[in-house]
Amino acid sequence: MNISKISRSIIVVIFVVFIIFLSFLNISNMINKGGDVTNSVTSTLIKVGFVFAVVFLVIIYMYIKDKLYKLHIKRKLSFIYRYIYIILVLLGACIFSSKNRISSFSDNKMIFYVFITLLTCFLIKKIIFNVSKSDILSVLGMFTYALFPNIIIVTDMYMYSMMFTAIFLAAIFVFQVLIDELKQKGIKTKKYIIETIIFALLAGASTLCGMSIWAWVIIILLTLAITYNLDNTHISFPKKLMSSLTQAKRESLYKIERININKIIVVIILSIVILFAINIIFSNIILKLSNNNTEIVVQQLSNNKISSANINLKSLAKQVIFDTKVFVSCAPMFYIVVFIYILFMESLAFFLHRKYDTKSTIMKAILLILILTISAYNLNMLYFQPLLTILLILISIVNTSNIYLNREERIKMLVA
Repeated sequence: MNISKISRSIIVVIFVVFIIFLSFLNISNMINKGGDVTNSVTSTLIKVGFVFAVVFLVIIYMYIKDKLYKLHIKRKLSFIYRYIYIILVLLGACIFSSKNRISSFSDNKMIFYVFITLLTCFLIKKIIFNVSKSDILSVLGMFTYALFPNIIIVTDMYMYSMMFTAIFLAAIFVFQVLIDELKQKGIKTKKYIIETIIFALLAGASTLCGMSIWAWVIIILLTLAITYNLDNTHISFPKKLMSSLTQAKRESLYKIERININKIIVVIILSIVILFAINIIFSNIILKLSNNNTEIVVQQLSNNKISSANINLKSLAKQVIFDTKVFVSCAPMFYIVVFIYILFMESLAFFLHRKYDTKSTIMKAILLILILTISAYNLNMLYFQPLLTILLILISIVNTSNIYLNREERIKMLVA
């Protein structure tokens, strides 16, 4: 068993144990919380309505797609019709979820809110489709997020959180594309360099919105252990330089040029350098331009000081328990259903001997690292709640798609 396979298995095991812990914590909170019958009935109706709405909207999308196919509509025109339906649903979801905030939204804030919601939804679709190749599953992820109720009360914090979430998801998607590029062996273009720079810029932007730079460093370094079968590159010296050297020196440089360098090492070094450069350059700028009430900026600046992190294991464990209690209390019934479904799919994948692919493993690692970072730096869990919820949705759907892969993970059994 190679190192990458062992590393992926370890991450999945830790992730499953953590989901079991969250499930136990969630059930314990639900039992202790109790509540009156009226609120319970109302809450149940809302939850049933949420599930019904998501399923119903996805079924309509499937019907429209099937109908367009049977009518032999051109592919581009069919694509336009389907996206018109998707956008209308997302706009309706935006209006419904913001009905209690409209009075506090200026025109500019409302435009930004709609734009960032649409962007986030389409990023979710892209991330799911990149792994599953299933249009239906990717639309399911979009609608689940769009209709999920928001729990952040403070409008400004909500807008900051939405912007951070969109930037973070964009970084994940570019990273997926980058992994696909690295797995194409023999490609001599520098496209992966451009994708690395874009990824690092997005990751750096997320650190300016609240993400700890050290969390990204851990995630990036972790890819070295869990990725496999990637392309190599070589150091190339200019011909003019080579011609100006003696034969002995040229032979030495030729030996260096023949050394295989895994492209993921180049990606890691370049990403980390850009991340730190962005933080060094922009931290002081943001600090000078920000107002005293900009909580997120102050929070970001403190994130970058590794000495301020809570590295005491006992106190860190207590903080993790406290933060996860806050998280699961945001939507306990929704999360317990997601946790149970994730555990079921992980068990099914184990018994069916499905491989743990790189991309889904990275998502699980990101979730774990995010939780630990939030607790270590004593950050506001509610600010990160939308992103954590999306990650759970992504993991659930990606796990579903993995069940439909054969053991070599080449033939897609799910056709949608």
